Amino acid sequence: MTLSDERRAGLAARQLALSCALIALGALLTSVQLDGNGDWVGTGYASLGVGAVAALAAFLLALRSNFAAPRDALTALSTASNLLGLAFLVAGVLAPGGAWMFFEALLLVALLARGAVRGETLGRGAVAALVLMLLFRLWITYQGSQHRWQVMTLDVPVLSSLPFDFLAPIQSISLGAFTPHELGFPRAGVNFAPTVGVWTLGFALLVLGLVWRARAAQEHENDRIHAAIWELQPNVARLVERLLPESEWGELGLQALPERALRKRIEALVVERVAARRDFERALRAANLLATTNTGGYGAEIQQALTEGEVR
Repeated sequence: MTLSDERRAGLAARQLALSCALIALGALLTSVQLDGNGDWVGTGYASLGVGAVAALAAFLLALRSNFAAPRDALTALSTASNLLGLAFLVAGVLAPGGAWMFFEALLLVALLARGAVRGETLGRGAVAALVLMLLFRLWITYQGSQHRWQVMTLDVPVLSSLPFDFLAPIQSISLGAFTPHELGFPRAGVNFAPTVGVWTLGFALLVLGLVWRARAAQEHENDRIHAAIWELQPNVARLVERLLPESEWGELGLQALPERALRKRIEALVVERVAARRDFERALRAANLLATTNTGGYGAEIQQALTEGEVR
């Protein structure tokens, strides 16, 4: 490897470590709230437990498709940060209690598992669902901070306009009633403004850290593959990288392979692709393309490309 390649490999490792630190900071911010006395307290273990189960379920559902065993301290930290970051992210947006929490958890498990199967830590659908769930949690937290213990209240037409006190119980309909205990409020109540700021900042840091970690991990893997290829002679390594371009390394299954398996996989792919090219070149030389009548249109373009290849 050249000096620039070594610097690039070090940069990917540093980015991976920094993204893990960003995830840790976001997790801390989403798990605290400011009470009415001005003290910072935790949000409780109930939502975190559900978030951990949801993240673990999504991880296990995608385990068969793209599991990579950690090879060193950095990749172990990356894997742990990814799992814990998802747990805190889910916990930070879940409704604190009731049937909403379990419905949201099931939806997020499906979205996160589908993204993981595709190789995405957070897909667009998952991010959109997380944002909507965060807004819903902030809304019910605001309602609770104003001592309104329901999601919303709807006035009943006609009845709500009648000036009779005995009709008060049926003049409005409360939707989604909850209690301070379900919200995980501290005894002194919650100071909404700073709490929502901390939660929102933590959510943003978690999303940014998880996306950054995924990209940094992929770049770290590509640097490792690049280093394995450049153990060969420079002219041979350049030919191998032309046969196996970096854009295809993920599809070819090179990423996340152990060191020995990675080299054996590169060897097998090179042998396979060189043999395929030789077979094609033999078939191209055997075909008398120059004597074939040009049919025009779609076929003409393909025939011209093959003819130029034969001439070369």
